[in-house]
This record gives sequence, structure tokens and C-alpha cells, in this order.
Amino acid sequence: MRSLITALSLPALLAAGTLGHVDYAAAQAKPAGANPLEQSRPLRPGAPRWAEDYRFLDDPAKRTDWFDDYRYHRLSDSAWLQLGGEIRYRADTMRQPLFGLTPVHKDNYLQQRIQTHADLRLLDGGLRGFVQLENTRSWGKELQTPRDESRNDIHQAFVESDLGLSGQRLRIRAGRQEMAYGVHALVTYAETPNIRQTFDGLRLTLGAPNGRSLDAFAVRTVRHEDGNFDDKGDSNTRFYGLYASLPLAHGTGIDLYGMGLERKELRLYGITGQDTRYTFGTRLFGKRAGYDWTWDLMHQRGHFAGQSIRAWSVWSESGYTFAHDWKPRLAMKVDLSSGDDDPTDGRAETFDPHFPRGGVYGETGLTNPANLLLFGPMLAFSPRHDLRIEPAIFKHWRQSTDDAIYLPGMRVVPGSAAADGSKIGTNYRVNARWTPTANLTFDLDYQYFRAGSVVRDLDGVSTQLLAVRSSFRF
Repeated sequence: MRSLITALSLPALLAAGTLGHVDYAAAQAKPAGANPLEQSRPLRPGAPRWAEDYRFLDDPAKRTDWFDDYRYHRLSDSAWLQLGGEIRYRADTMRQPLFGLTPVHKDNYLQQRIQTHADLRLLDGGLRGFVQLENTRSWGKELQTPRDESRNDIHQAFVESDLGLSGQRLRIRAGRQEMAYGVHALVTYAETPNIRQTFDGLRLTLGAPNGRSLDAFAVRTVRHEDGNFDDKGDSNTRFYGLYASLPLAHGTGIDLYGMGLERKELRLYGITGQDTRYTFGTRLFGKRAGYDWTWDLMHQRGHFAGQSIRAWSVWSESGYTFAHDWKPRLAMKVDLSSGDDDPTDGRAETFDPHFPRGGVYGETGLTNPANLLLFGPMLAFSPRHDLRIEPAIFKHWRQSTDDAIYLPGMRVVPGSAAADGSKIGTNYRVNARWTPTANLTFDLDYQYFRAGSVVRDLDGVSTQLLAVRSSFRF
């Protein structure tokens, strides 16, 4: 078994990232007293490791964690080095994967992800180099996906300059890197798959002290091969765009974005052709007096295999957190994504969600925000300080009965485009996260997807999944 030594203590450096575009430049500019890593380190999965700032460890009195002497090294008055690691194992058992429509009716497997990184800062942080290596393995999995295994490889490697411009900060980053925006609707790190999402290319971030920010990027996705150090940028794909975040009054804000995705070859509606797709969207978000909300409205234009693209999507989640020791939060999720009514009319109307977070609606990977109507309640509560439980129930329908059921990656459920009806099924899921120490996290996921009439017409059945993940971070 080839493995690199440990690596990532994935800190969710800003839990507020679920309610606004995460401005890591502004977060790192805060005084040391505002750094949440002083209270607990590393923080929980969510934010990327490059977002950490451990300069407060220059004070020996604050080196209270066993790993502090390892994670932070002052090299000179203007230079320092940060190190970290993660070891994660995931064990899954799935009954009737893909609604039982494959020869595999039971899939039991174990996955490993080991990461290690080094973050060198020079010139008081004006110049940095970041490298993150990983070893990803998968044993016993019958239905493989591209994000299951890549053995030893470079997960991230970039150089970055951080410049001051009239009270604002301009970051220029080039290389392999993770990206995420908003609530990780179209672009995300995708934490739960064995290999997190990365891109090769250039990214510019202009940030202001008032929290306003503008990102511009031009990247390619990364293709994962099954050998050692052979992952590379996908020449079939170009991805570029602008993303602006504007905080408003009283804990509210708005994001505006435009993105272009070009693929030399894509298969939809049984047709293979070139896809050039532009997504224009806005996101309204906020948190006030116990209420929180995030609503994305998106429209897509472009061309696919000679057809005009006309697609749309609305993703929303609205919740309320009660003033109780258990911190219960009750929310409603409503997602609507267009499907195609007639594949022969010269218009491609299926919404493509690009690179959403893994397990958008659960770890079974049975649906994707394309040709989908979904709604359902969500609950979250903490019966003790180190335990968070989050059950949810979602009803799934097809938006167009003339279009398919889409899986992650815009793959289709075989035969679903020709099936009658709209009911895909009902999705029951629960996640329990236990954090016994600052370094150790356990996740338990259970999902039961009860097949609806469309799936049953295909001779499909209900799917169940039980998954356990353990993560040790330092």
C-alpha cells in the first residue's frame, strides 16, 4: 500500500461560508484575537487548508495544542512555514445501488485519503507557495467513479502574491487549487468524495475591508488517473468567470456571478457534441434574529451540438434556529432545475449544475440538480456540545417528463428519458457528527431512497446506504 504521510487538518475556518461568499483574504487580515483557530485547532471540515493563519503562535503562551510546534515555524521576521495533515477513512455499504438497475446489488467498500501540506509565506505574506500531496485508495468498490482513487498525487500546488491597492487587497494565484463560491452551488471543494475537486489555472481576488470582493478565474478541471503523479488538467474543458459578493445592511448580502464552461465533447439526449454554456446568477443570503436564508437564481445560455441552450434553476434553503441549549434549526429546502421538453426542437433546456458539492441530496448519488423539482424539511440539533444530528426528507420529481433522471456528472439513469410519470422518489437521510477531540471527527450517514413510479417503471427498486467516516486532522 503506497501512502504519503499524513496531511490535512481541514478547518472550517469560516462557518459563515454557508451564508455568504467566503472572503478568506479578509478573514486572514483580522487581528489575531479574532482568529477562531486560537480557540480550537484544527477546525472541522469545510474550508480549505490554505485558509489557515497561525501567526498567533508566535506567542509561546498560545501554544497549547500538542501539534503547535509542528504546524507553525517562524523562519524570520517576515517569513514563516505552516504544516499540517489529515488521515481519513470511509467505509460504505450500499444495497441496490443505482436503484438496482446494474448487475451489482450490494457494494461494500473502504476508502482512504491521506494528505500532507506545506505552506511557505515570505515578505510578510506578500508571497507564498502552497503544496498539498495526497494518497487516495479505494478497496472493494464495484461501481467505480473518477473521484474514488488516484494513488499518490499532487492535490494542490500554487504560488500566490498578495498586494495592497489603496486599502484593498489583490491576490493573484496560479497553479492547482481548490475553489468554492456561495453555498457551493456551482463550484465547490466537494469534501465527501474521496478526492476533493481541484482546478488548474489562474485566479484573482480583489477584497475590500468592508467585506466586498470580486473574483476572476480561468481554469481547467483536473483529470484523475489511477497511477502515481499522473493527474493533469483536462484539455477538453475550459472554465472561467466572475464572482462578486456585496454585503448589505443588517446581516444580509447579495452575490452576482457569470461563468462560462466550454467542453469539447459532452453527451446529452443521446447526442455527443461540443457544449459552450454560460451561467448568469444572483444569490440573496442573510442571517438575522434566528432566521437564515440563501436563494440562488440562475439562467443558462449557449450552444450544445448545434442546439441553443435555454435553461434555468432556483436553489433555496430557509431556516430558523431556536434559542435552546440544543441549538435546533428547522429549515425548508426547495430546488427547481429545468429539463428538456423536446430533444428535437433545437433547444437544449436541461440545466447543468457544473461542479456542485458531493452528496447534494445524500451520499447515494442518485439525483443531480438537473431536470429536478425537490422540496423537503431539514432539522439539525446538538443534544451535547460534541454531537450534531441532521435528519432530512426530500421529495424528488422530474421537472420535464420527457427528459431523464440525472446522476452526478450529468450521467443519466438508463431508460429514464422514455419512462412515464414524474415521481422519482422520496429521500430519507440523516447525518450524525461526533467530535470527541479537536483533532478527531466521526460521521455516520444513513440514507433510504424509496423508489417512485418513474423508477419502478424501469424495474428499479429502493436504495439504501450506510456510511461511516473517521478523520484525524492536525
